[in-house]
Amino acid sequence: MYLADPAFWTELQRHTLNCYDEALLRQVAARLVKPRNQWPVEDLIERGVATLENPAVIDRRLHDLTPPARRVLALIGLSRQPYWQLGNLVELTLALGHDDGLQPVLELLEAGLMYPSLHRGSDTGNGNGFSDRKIKSFEQWLAAPGPMGLRVFAPPTIASRAIGEDLGLPDLSAEEPQIATLHPIQEADGLEWLLRLAVLWQQVHAAPLRRTLNGDFFKRDLERLQQDPLLSAAPADRLTDVPDLPFLTVALAELQGVVVQSDGELRAGPLPASWDNGLTNALETLWLDLLRLSAWTPLDGWRAGESAAGNPFPSAYLLAFLLLARLPEDATVRPETLERWIVTQHPYWTNESLRPSRQKPWLETFLLGVAYPARLVQARRGEDGWRVRLTPLGRWLLGAGDAPNLEAVPTQTLLVQPNLQILAYRQGLTSSLAARLTQFASWETLGAACMLQLQPETVYRALEAGQSFEGIRLTLEQHGTRALPPAVLDSLRTWANKRDRITVYPSATLLEFTSAEDLNDALARGLKAERLSDRLAAVANEGDIEYRLFRLAGTRDYALPPEKCVSVEADGVTISIDLARSDLLLETEVPRFAERLDHSASGRRQYRLTPASLSAGRSMGLTLATLETWFHQRAGQPLPAAARMLMTAGQVEAPRLQHHLILHVASEELADGLEQWPQTRELIEQRLGPTALVVAEENVTVLTERLHAAGFVLTKRVERD
Repeated sequence: MYLADPAFWTELQRHTLNCYDEALLRQVAARLVKPRNQWPVEDLIERGVATLENPAVIDRRLHDLTPPARRVLALIGLSRQPYWQLGNLVELTLALGHDDGLQPVLELLEAGLMYPSLHRGSDTGNGNGFSDRKIKSFEQWLAAPGPMGLRVFAPPTIASRAIGEDLGLPDLSAEEPQIATLHPIQEADGLEWLLRLAVLWQQVHAAPLRRTLNGDFFKRDLERLQQDPLLSAAPADRLTDVPDLPFLTVALAELQGVVVQSDGELRAGPLPASWDNGLTNALETLWLDLLRLSAWTPLDGWRAGESAAGNPFPSAYLLAFLLLARLPEDATVRPETLERWIVTQHPYWTNESLRPSRQKPWLETFLLGVAYPARLVQARRGEDGWRVRLTPLGRWLLGAGDAPNLEAVPTQTLLVQPNLQILAYRQGLTSSLAARLTQFASWETLGAACMLQLQPETVYRALEAGQSFEGIRLTLEQHGTRALPPAVLDSLRTWANKRDRITVYPSATLLEFTSAEDLNDALARGLKAERLSDRLAAVANEGDIEYRLFRLAGTRDYALPPEKCVSVEADGVTISIDLARSDLLLETEVPRFAERLDHSASGRRQYRLTPASLSAGRSMGLTLATLETWFHQRAGQPLPAAARMLMTAGQVEAPRLQHHLILHVASEELADGLEQWPQTRELIEQRLGPTALVVAEENVTVLTERLHAAGFVLTKRVERD
């Protein structure tokens, strides 16, 4: 994880200082490095980075700061989140009682103990590069916020040195009324959010979620999330309702990297590596992401596409946790007591123009609906409602206690049944076991006892991810309460063997032989190839082919347009294939609409289009346009008339036989005149050729009279048989 990598922060500081204008760099170095000479810019940067790796020097620089600036660093250190929106830090400073919320941040920037985040697109240091513009002054940087607002970071080596600074927060437990009855303390197992993330990972692995341009989901995927029985169901130990619960899971999954955005879709990413390091580590990363949560709030629910800038809740969350950390270890407080202090101190809620809809209660929803399942707070029921306090994990995260051991003690927690169902008891479930189960079994129910189902697809998915049959078997046996049923072992072995029979070649040379006998001869001569069919073989390493033993007819590059290797015979339905120029795709294309002929001519393979073969092609989706395109690509000519006739049979008007009387005239001009003259035009049915006209039998007498009037005499009349 980048937070724990000193080299990451060293490189980040170096790159950020490189983005400072020389005058600004020397101004910062004057307080950070305190050079006695006019050092070159490169030396100032390297000495600045080296200074920040020296704890004793950091402590001296912290001592030179004003108390408000030290408090800002202490807030960052206690949050364990190095990156913060500038607006949230200003809100925290004002909430602690300082008149100017921006001045302490500027002081830290000028002292070289805090830096502007200049990465494009990410606040985790994994963006797509630094901004190419130089910062001439911090005032200039403040005046040009990007679409995500202004962000700053303080490396953990610096912020952690300020954790002991007194923040001046009150102990609110003294304000709580004493009541006679308090129920026992309740504490979650911390697995709820991990399991929901695992369910979402499986759902997105099966089918990505599509996003609109404004960051929301398309209607179909929106309904898919809303109606998912696991993601939308409340936890078994629900203390309060949480708005838009499936979308809160999506927001956390994005921050955790469980799902990643690619080309307008959310797709499955890797399950967090922190899950394999124990529940404490997994929940620590979840804590860090809660303070970056902007796509969901306890007041609004899902906030699709809204910027993190201007969101007051991350700073309010931290204030609530810090107030809880001020309580005596065994004291509890009502969420409304915490919220009352926050809304009277936080500048967002003290704004006189704040709409009434923004003043609704929200902290109880967050603490009981989000922080409680994450095992950050404990809760107990009293006569006056719920009361909360930090768990040992929460106190450790906020620097008020030692790291707890949250690993489950029992190891046998799975009951594998013959019907391939797995019953997982949560009291023995660990984060690492949950990650492994997620890869090879499908989550069916979440509760005190979770149900999973082994399926071929889930096992194939695990095998593709690097697991093995033996690994899956050992997981089920080591954590199972009884021996694996034989039916389960047989199914797992069968599915694994099926996948093992599939060989994936990242690259290969495909050899096509003229006949099965030629392929057999090549294999007998020692060709290191895998037989794919009676005439095809794949060679993984082209260097293993001794080409001198073969007579090559040609090579194919399938990225190029199709080769013209077909000639059409005079009958329009017989096609001949030049085997020296054909390719493998042609072998699958032609049988869709033509029948192979037994004989061949001059080294060519021949096929014939017949009514039966074209009818079969139409039933499989072959269209006239597809066939026309194929003839243009493969034969370099239009679809022959005979082939078009057979292809369109039954789709055009049926032919018919009729008796006609044909009027033959001496010239084409005379035929044109008869078609144009009103006296004869209505008596001519159609024109068969340049000098032949069709006349209905009943119109012959009238036509004869009108031709006679015009000076023409019919020389012969054809009688119908």
